[in-house]
Amino acid sequence: MERKRLVELAINGLEAERAKIDQELAALRSLGKGPQTSASTGKAIHAKSAAPRRRVMSAAARKKISEAMKRSHAERKAAAKK
Repeated sequence: MERKRLVELAINGLEAERAKIDQELAALRSLGKGPQTSASTGKAIHAKSAAPRRRVMSAAARKKISEAMKRSHAERKAAAKK
């Protein structure tokens, strides 16, 4: 009876390891090109790719850049007149 329990625990542990390995393989395959399939099911794996996060600029930073560009354009316009 004890041996049977040990075998069941070993099987459960190995199945858990296999599931983890399958997940890691899927992650590695998603780095490659083309459609991938799961080794255990043979079904296509659809990797969800998140859109890159956009950087947010503060109002003060936008104003600073705007003023710098206005100065730059004014200097170029003044240099063109000469």
